[in-house]
Amino acid sequence: MGKLAINRGQPVRSPFPANWPEFGLSEEKALLRVLRSGKWWMYAYLPERLSEVARFEKKFASFHRVKHCLAVSSGSAALEICVRALGIKPGDEVITTPYTFIATASCLLNHYAFPVFVDIDPETYQIDPDKIEEAITQRTRAIIAVHLGGNMANMEAIRKIARRYRLKVIEDAAQAHGSFYRDGRGAGSIGDMGIFSFQWSKNLNCGEGGAVTTNSEKLADLAWSLRHYGRKKNGVWYQHYRLGWNLRMSEFQAAVLSAQLKRLKSQTLRRMRNYQYLSRLISPLPGIKPMKLNPEQKSFSHHLVIFRYQPKEWGNIPLAKFLKALNAEGIPAGPGYPVPVYRQPVFRHLDTCPTSPFMSGRKKPIDYRKFIQACPWAEQACAGRTIWLPGRLLLARKKEMETIAAAFWKLWENRAELL
Repeated sequence: MGKLAINRGQPVRSPFPANWPEFGLSEEKALLRVLRSGKWWMYAYLPERLSEVARFEKKFASFHRVKHCLAVSSGSAALEICVRALGIKPGDEVITTPYTFIATASCLLNHYAFPVFVDIDPETYQIDPDKIEEAITQRTRAIIAVHLGGNMANMEAIRKIARRYRLKVIEDAAQAHGSFYRDGRGAGSIGDMGIFSFQWSKNLNCGEGGAVTTNSEKLADLAWSLRHYGRKKNGVWYQHYRLGWNLRMSEFQAAVLSAQLKRLKSQTLRRMRNYQYLSRLISPLPGIKPMKLNPEQKSFSHHLVIFRYQPKEWGNIPLAKFLKALNAEGIPAGPGYPVPVYRQPVFRHLDTCPTSPFMSGRKKPIDYRKFIQACPWAEQACAGRTIWLPGRLLLARKKEMETIAAAFWKLWENRAELL
């Protein structure tokens, strides 16, 4: 019998309890308030009384220090609205990162525009601004920056490039609730438009939901219209001025979010304290490097805990075997995104025949195979070099961080068993 739990040894700890989401009497009261009101729809209220959705929008905009927030049905829906509102058209190109969820790219494909992928920085996992300009063409219209895990992208560099080339900027802040720069600017308030997700796994959640944020009155009105069948705010109810969708949030979702928002600040502080402690415990360990945090940032949501795995330091133990052993010790961990976005099957099946909308104003489509060579760090991140821990672990007590670190160190000290 070996010392590692995977070899019938004693695990470091019992599995972490299912402690997410955190909720209590405030969420229960909020749901009952909506239920008993009979007003389950945001437009069931008279103009002089704010709906649950409108109240949450005001609170969230204030929290993130942005002028406008439009609550919608999902983060993906929020991205769709941004792409339409900013005038991205068929055949256009938008630069983004390949190390993200598919929605960051599919919102473009749904509008027959082409995502163009720029490699990540190997230490931050964010899009590398130094490589953006070489990807810009006459068809480029915007940049989508992703604040992966709540570690914000280098928005100053991105905005500088965008101004130089007259490009729009969308912030995908789906994982960045509560992330702020040192100057007080919140995630989702820096680009032309931002988006958030309130899906179950996110730091602020109501099961499903999302939001569009912007400081522009014009874009806010347009987003409102697109979420609401193309109506105008002060227009006649059955008049529709543009193509839009029904992407509204329900009153139940908004009520839960308002209750959850009261918890977010203290949860973020707890995550930050525990992350700092955990990083100190693990940093001396060979071959396990914490993700480099943005030095211009003062608050981090830590939706994910990301470590860079260096297999040579571990005798070339495959990451899959490492993770299996770590999970056996009671620590939930995974490898993150399995492939860069451009390797997803959808990019092999795009209809780019001469009459396709994708080819509007273009002579040839984008060959997505080229990004395999152009994005070596994204390739490595998805090929057995990345460890993800769910951010909910950071809500546990401080001593639980010691058990996480102990499991990593136990694997190191007994790595011969894995070899």
